[in-house]
Amino acid sequence: MKVAIVSDSHDHWQNLKQAIAGANQAGCTALLHAGDLIAPIGVQMLAEFRGQVHYVWGNNEGEKLGISRAIDKLPNVILHGREMSLELDERKIYMNHYPHISQMAAATGEYDVAIYGHDHLYFEEKKDHTLLLNPGELCGYRTKQATFMMLDLKTLQVEKHSLE
Repeated sequence: MKVAIVSDSHDHWQNLKQAIAGANQAGCTALLHAGDLIAPIGVQMLAEFRGQVHYVWGNNEGEKLGISRAIDKLPNVILHGREMSLELDERKIYMNHYPHISQMAAATGEYDVAIYGHDHLYFEEKKDHTLLLNPGELCGYRTKQATFMMLDLKTLQVEKHSLE
């Protein structure tokens, strides 16, 4: 099973569309968004993903109520709140927007994968039993490079994807 991981889209709708199209084309069965979608229009774009979408709140959500109501209407988008703990393809996955919280989750050894966003910096590192990941920023504001990742849950191999 392959999953797409994105974060910090910050109203950059064209990049979000491109990442979703790439994830669909690659046959990803789940998409994980680590926060900072910002507005309800992004939820409609997430719904274009062919599989299940899992979303956690970031620190910069401009319209939480609107995002919540939009997600409630869609069968394939799930809002997990501030953190997600989920099993996919026999892998335990943790996701939160903040690096320090996901780092603490990784340190417990309870998860195979711990995901975060927030600092907009692409990161991947194996910490003992846990793969700690940040897909970088989909918006491309801070680093001037819009990135996301795909993860093979069988092998835990990560593919970095950059948008032009």
